[in-house]
Amino acid sequence: MNEKKRKFTFKKYERISKYKEIKDVIEKGEKIFVDGLIVYLYRNPNYKFPRIAVLVSNKVEKLAVKRNKFKRRIREIFRLSKHKILQPIDIIIIATKNSVRAKYKFLETCFIKALRSKGLIINDNEGNI
Repeated sequence: MNEKKRKFTFKKYERISKYKEIKDVIEKGEKIFVDGLIVYLYRNPNYKFPRIAVLVSNKVEKLAVKRNKFKRRIREIFRLSKHKILQPIDIIIIATKNSVRAKYKFLETCFIKALRSKGLIINDNEGNI
């Protein structure tokens, strides 16, 4: 019971919002394609915590409601699993037509699978994913 309580928050400094930083991650980072989800990973030496950006093109999904729902889901997945990420890493998620329509659990599995393929995430003891 003496376990330290974790705060599952998503702070502004954990977002990648500048165009130059997003461009750097896409150019210098490693691209992974997992079940319709495009993930770019880049080990950024300037930061001591993981950061994320979610990109959804207007061409992928016309309706802003669906684009925003996808972004909320991915940010929520990141928020709940960032404490398991072993290294400070920049993550860019780019949506495809299939991934925008995917269920939350499927997106969570894809996200974890992408990080696990590069050895960047702690395995669950609970066996959830």
